[in-house]
Amino acid sequence: MNPENKKILPVGTRGSLLAVSQTHLVLDMIKTKNEGIDFEVKTIKTSGDEGKEVLGAFVKEVEVALRSKEINIAIHSLKDMPTALPEGVFVASVPTRGEHRDCLISRDNIKFEDLPKGAKIGTSSLRRIYQLRDIRPDLQFVTIRGNIITRMGKIDTGEVDAVILAAAGLERVQMADKITQIFTEEQMLPAVAQGILAIEVRDDDAATIYLVRSINDENTMLAADAERAFLTGLGGGCRMPIAAYARVDESGEMLLNGMVYAEDGSKMEKGFVSGKPQDAKELGRKLSEELLQRFGKKPF
Repeated sequence: MNPENKKILPVGTRGSLLAVSQTHLVLDMIKTKNEGIDFEVKTIKTSGDEGKEVLGAFVKEVEVALRSKEINIAIHSLKDMPTALPEGVFVASVPTRGEHRDCLISRDNIKFEDLPKGAKIGTSSLRRIYQLRDIRPDLQFVTIRGNIITRMGKIDTGEVDAVILAAAGLERVQMADKITQIFTEEQMLPAVAQGILAIEVRDDDAATIYLVRSINDENTMLAADAERAFLTGLGGGCRMPIAAYARVDESGEMLLNGMVYAEDGSKMEKGFVSGKPQDAKELGRKLSEELLQRFGKKPF
């Protein structure tokens, strides 16, 4: 029964606390802009949820449901999405970017610079490990996986002294009070598209495209284009030690910082470009070419 006679659209997402929380945030934005619409959220188990390391591990099965018309909308963390998407679907909209930086959660709220020598830091990200190791080579890095709760729980069990997470995730599950410290971009450049949510739809579904574009933020979309073009140009994936941050400043200029490490962490190159926002993809390609040239060989 639908007593209010609202149109109900099926929406797919992963079943984690963060994924579901993010999905409801996006859907509430859409409902605020559009009357007479409601959604049915379907949670879908992905390869990534099962611990499988494959391309697009956290989005693949959701995209299968989208392409087969089981759902009309798929909502993802854009940083989880491969730069090449399956035929017939595309990212139609991105809401305003959330917090893009990484954060530290530590036992007793000890700041990063005050952690004792040899402290154990939990993270599975080479990007995070290499950048923090450059600042504190005395620390130990421990590979951890799982959702936000699982990772933070490893502090309580004594497996690690601190963990590194995306600050946006903690904010979206109402756990920002757990954050000890947010790293500056100078300390740790974020992952490509970190803090950006992606609304993926079928390219032949005009009504849904129109609906989700009501909450699109153009500057966030342009930043995503620049960062993902940078990632593509380097030939890397979301698990590679690549970092980037693009934004449009108050004067209307796009600024893009990028960084890449060799896969084993033995070498690093970083750079900066700026230009017109409408040239976002070209700026990303330009910076990737510059860093590859300086690298002298493929980093991966």
